[in-house]
Amino acid sequence: MESLPATSSDEVTVITEFRDGATRIVSANEAAASLGIRPNLKLSAAFALSESLNTLTRRAEFEQAKLEALARLTIRFSSVVSLEPPDALLLEIGGSLKLFGGTEPIKEALAAVFQQQQITAHFCAAPTALAALWLVRSGGGDVLSHEKLAGSLGCAPLEATRWPDKTRALLKNMGIRTLGDCMRLPRDGFARRVGRQYLNELDKSRGSHDLRHEFEPALELSVHCEFIHETTSMTLLADQGKQLIARLVEDLRKRQIQIPGFECVFHHLDRALTIERMSLAQPASDQERLVRLFTDRLEQIDLSAPVVALSLKAGSAEPAVTSSGVLFEDLDGVGPEFAKSSLIERLQARFGMESLYSMDLVDEHRPEAAWSKSRQFLQRKRRPPLAVGGAFQRPLWLLPAPQRLPCTADNLPCYESRKPLRIKHGPERIESGWWDGGEISRDYYVACSAHGEKLWVFKDHCSNRGWYLHGFFA
Repeated sequence: MESLPATSSDEVTVITEFRDGATRIVSANEAAASLGIRPNLKLSAAFALSESLNTLTRRAEFEQAKLEALARLTIRFSSVVSLEPPDALLLEIGGSLKLFGGTEPIKEALAAVFQQQQITAHFCAAPTALAALWLVRSGGGDVLSHEKLAGSLGCAPLEATRWPDKTRALLKNMGIRTLGDCMRLPRDGFARRVGRQYLNELDKSRGSHDLRHEFEPALELSVHCEFIHETTSMTLLADQGKQLIARLVEDLRKRQIQIPGFECVFHHLDRALTIERMSLAQPASDQERLVRLFTDRLEQIDLSAPVVALSLKAGSAEPAVTSSGVLFEDLDGVGPEFAKSSLIERLQARFGMESLYSMDLVDEHRPEAAWSKSRQFLQRKRRPPLAVGGAFQRPLWLLPAPQRLPCTADNLPCYESRKPLRIKHGPERIESGWWDGGEISRDYYVACSAHGEKLWVFKDHCSNRGWYLHGFFA
């Protein structure tokens, strides 16, 4: 409930999700619980108990974000933090006991952190991660030695494992109610009737090797500078930006990483921040490319007020990939991929991110719907390009909508002249779209105008049987 918007404690509030063919209660606050509303209850039954019920929909992405935020706060107490979605964190504190003076000071420090974040938390320490998780779910206390672990786990109910309902129902039909009952069963029989994976979990809880994914917070790189006085000088901003980029690139090279872009944040006095997102065509750590991208975009930025500070932030990064060099040759130029990336970045800086795109093919016969915009400029595509040869020719330049052409008395099309077009190739019949209301039936031709222009035209067979211009050949 803490991951969703805050509500009044006096308000009857529940969290719901759709499960098992019905909307059910996941969690209820104290006001709702006092009315008899419990988890797994259908929402319709909950409304029967309270007409003024406030419902919130469970959002798994909010829970994950909250869990990751808490993990970032607890890293200072442990060398290894693992996520156990949706509601648990596992910390390896063996290396921190001497630093903090034992488990109790660590738990007190963690409790202060969670209380500050307004999170209800329960803590338990045990020799294994899975044992600590099961003990805290069952309300058990700390177990600090392996000798006492089996006895403490044995009292925990099956619900602490959160095994599937079907599995727990099977065990309960066999008279199994606790983890101790599971541990007393013959191993081969348990694995055969219940499942090998559950037997492995029992082993992990008592000390078997338990590999877990270590939480690694997203790398955030930032550099910052403040000006002595407010400034609107683009020259000063450009110089400071170049110095910040030099510092950022030095950090990137030390870490051997590269970034797909960065945010440029202009700080104003008593005004909202001006934030500009600058994206590279390909991830890079090259200082020259970053500087050129920054200076090109700086000319286009409209600052609402004088600037008192400047920050550069790179929120995501990936391992740097470098190409092998040449031992003896002195190459002054750059590779074609670098040149293409540089051109794309400069065009985006000049004309805006939305003004530049490439094209992807779409499985569609209608020419106007056979392509889509793409921002993946430099990915190699397995499909053929739009320009084609073969039996039929297609132009790269299509008009936004077919343009009606005037005709002679003999119903021959004309373009910017009274002379009819000369048909060079065709017809190519295209009939499609009957299933979605966009039906077409056209005969396409490659034609030449009186001025020598190469045109792509068609005769419509669906509506008025007129002639239309649809594209130009280079």
